[in-house]
Amino acid sequence: MGVLVDYFTADSDQSARLALAGGPAAVNLPYVDCKGWLDELDTLVAELTGRDLSEFGDSETVVDDGESAGVDRAAPETVAALAAVNDSRLRGYAEDELLDEFEVERMTALRDLAREAVRLNQGLYRWTCV
Repeated sequence: MGVLVDYFTADSDQSARLALAGGPAAVNLPYVDCKGWLDELDTLVAELTGRDLSEFGDSETVVDDGESAGVDRAAPETVAALAAVNDSRLRGYAEDELLDEFEVERMTALRDLAREAVRLNQGLYRWTCV
């Protein structure tokens, strides 16, 4: 059994809570499927930006069903740093880490999702489900 991981945007914690039962796709929120690829956004952002992980705030739990699913909100500092990563840096990181094309596509989609969250003044959330 694996863990499903989607990152998504929502205009409020209340809207993000709606994703708990079936994920962001079930409630028609923009998302990037990161199952099997990414669990911790702040670690990726620290690697992409060359900053120390301690520079980013902690994610906050928005809702947790106590059994198998939960929604966390990424720290605004993490979202802003990811949104600021340019294409050249993404390509360089992908080359350094020997990432597959699908991983580069997901990383780019995730960065673009962060940019949209910043542009619309929304939160970036992580939905997980066992």
